[in-house]
Amino acid sequence: MKKLLLALIFASIVALFPSTTHARDASQITDWYIKDFHSEITVNKDSSLLIVENITADCGNLPDKHGIFRVLPTFYQKSANEKIDTPITLESIMDSSNAIPYKTSADPINRTVTWKIGDPDTTVSGINYYKITYLVKNAIRFDDPNFDEFYWNLNGNFWKIETDSYTAKINFPSGIDKKSVKEINVYSGALGVKDTGLATSNWLDDNTLEVKSNRTLKAGEGITLSATFPNGIISPYKPTFLEKYGPFLFFLIPLIALMYLFRTWNRFGKDPANHDAIMAEYDIPDNLAPIELSILDKNGQLKSTAITASIINLAVKGYIKIEQIDKQGLFGQKDFNLLKLDGKPTLSLSEKDLLLSLFADQAETKTSDLRNKFYTSIPKLKQTALDELNKNGYFDPNGFRWQIGILVLGFIFLFLGFWSFALNLALGASLLLTGVIALIFSMIMPRRTEKGAQTFRKILGFKEFIDKTEKYRANFNEKENIFEKFLPYAMLFGLTSIWINNMKKIYGASYFSTYHPLWFYGPAFTNFNANTFNEMVNDLSKDMNSAISSSPSSSGSGGGGFSGGGGGGGGGGGW
Repeated sequence: MKKLLLALIFASIVALFPSTTHARDASQITDWYIKDFHSEITVNKDSSLLIVENITADCGNLPDKHGIFRVLPTFYQKSANEKIDTPITLESIMDSSNAIPYKTSADPINRTVTWKIGDPDTTVSGINYYKITYLVKNAIRFDDPNFDEFYWNLNGNFWKIETDSYTAKINFPSGIDKKSVKEINVYSGALGVKDTGLATSNWLDDNTLEVKSNRTLKAGEGITLSATFPNGIISPYKPTFLEKYGPFLFFLIPLIALMYLFRTWNRFGKDPANHDAIMAEYDIPDNLAPIELSILDKNGQLKSTAITASIINLAVKGYIKIEQIDKQGLFGQKDFNLLKLDGKPTLSLSEKDLLLSLFADQAETKTSDLRNKFYTSIPKLKQTALDELNKNGYFDPNGFRWQIGILVLGFIFLFLGFWSFALNLALGASLLLTGVIALIFSMIMPRRTEKGAQTFRKILGFKEFIDKTEKYRANFNEKENIFEKFLPYAMLFGLTSIWINNMKKIYGASYFSTYHPLWFYGPAFTNFNANTFNEMVNDLSKDMNSAISSSPSSSGSGGGGFSGGGGGGGGGGGW
């Protein structure tokens, strides 16, 4: 019994001296730790806080250590759905007498600011001293009609390292003293915990309150102070004009860019005006090949379906034959074999390039062989067609020059926007929007000449004719073999089914009963049937379009309060 009694007495004596911190020697140090952390907080009558943090940190003789980092939130959580901004201005970061290098980074998503203190090219050891001075605005709460409140997370619950000793000295302005302060609560422990008795408070004088830890604070443990006082002493925060409207001012950037780009487009990219009614066209405008016609129609852009239509056009003209190959096995896929025919080319330059890209030195190729390969030929085909259209006077070359300049400008703004997100969310969003606007204008900058604009109107009329052939049947020669001749252009316009059905109605069943395209053969295609032919053309178009536009894919793997409540807080660690 005597031994048990002595043990209880010894334990009671130890409990009376909780502020004693354990000593650390070099063998105990496995990371940075904070030897002493002292905050001096001056409460100003404009609802701001001037905070000076004096941090003594030790990394022993550990290798590759450079300094510490401090993370602070720029808001406090008023309710589950409401966050109140607390703008932070850094005044200085010093050691005992000199400025220390640091890097500031902002996280606009989580609304935090981080100061990474130290030089990445310089290592440190042993005890290091850091003095961080910053101003926090909008820190006092005015939510209760009966009192105002200083509710502040003093050291932060998100430190990744231990703190042996923490003290805070809060200097209240005149009018707030130990007599007028209505209630004081100290909450301590892990985030969300009410109180674990890790700290105490006491008045040093009438206007100065001290909060002190009574044991080592583990990583994730913090201290929060709530002090209430009479209304009317502290003035509610009034944001400056820039703080209030600054985010909106950033959006003047895309607005100015929109005005400038519209003016530029109106001067250098807008087609010549033409108010004549669009008339149906009964033949291919200017006899343009599908690739050239597509680029003129889409104002400089090339659709992948234009290449498919051009392949069919080559077949219709007798330069290639297409053979359907049935799928092999249960899980096989349909394929098409393209056979190059002998003939003297009387083709446009882009069609000659297309033949060369399809076959090279071979006499035949399968669409399956074009997958993940042919896509590299598309830019050259487009450029050849553009050069030909420019040479023949369909486009104004200045439009393409402006297109390149505006395209580069768009990507610059996109890059700046992504980079600026880390600094300011509104600035980043406005720059990204500016980049998107520039990219849109770059797409419409190519300018058709008078000749190009007139031919473009013919293309619209040709599209109208293919779509509504029956309406214009009296205006063209039904005996002329236009069915195959216009089929590639119907595919280009996405009107294949309509064109086939229109031709079936006009030519009649007797004509199609003996019809068979000379350029296509396959085991499933014996007698002509409009529906079967339509399905065949759609399958062919889909397969070719998939093959010629596919590219290799890539993948990769790889009281109401609590500790941590209120404003302030944050955390940090060593690096």
